[in-house]
Amino acid sequence: MGIGGAGLSATLRDYGRFGLFVLSDGVIDGRRTVPKGWFEEAGTAHRIGGKSVDYGYLWWPMPAEEPLHAGAFEARGIFGQHLYINPSEKLVIVVLSARPKPTGSTVLDDAAFFAAVARTLH
Repeated sequence: MGIGGAGLSATLRDYGRFGLFVLSDGVIDGRRTVPKGWFEEAGTAHRIGGKSVDYGYLWWPMPAEEPLHAGAFEARGIFGQHLYINPSEKLVIVVLSARPKPTGSTVLDDAAFFAAVARTLH
């Protein structure tokens, strides 16, 4: 269900299925529904107003300091929700959250958490 002025309201399973759709580069049951490579481009940092920004098309590339995150990107919600996509690891992680504040209340580094999960499953 869409929520005007905010974002997307869905279940954990819905977000996971969407993440798998992104991971498959927009292919459903063998049928391409999104142009090839669009999600890779969408999850890559771009230049806006002549400046390089860590932002794609509504997706954030993961920090380059961690080699495990190469090519990975995520969607982020304001209170700690994440949809992490790592094509090279064939990994999708969904985090539903309700942090008390939009910033400054993170208990652990989200990128470090995603890398730890990927290492454990690797």
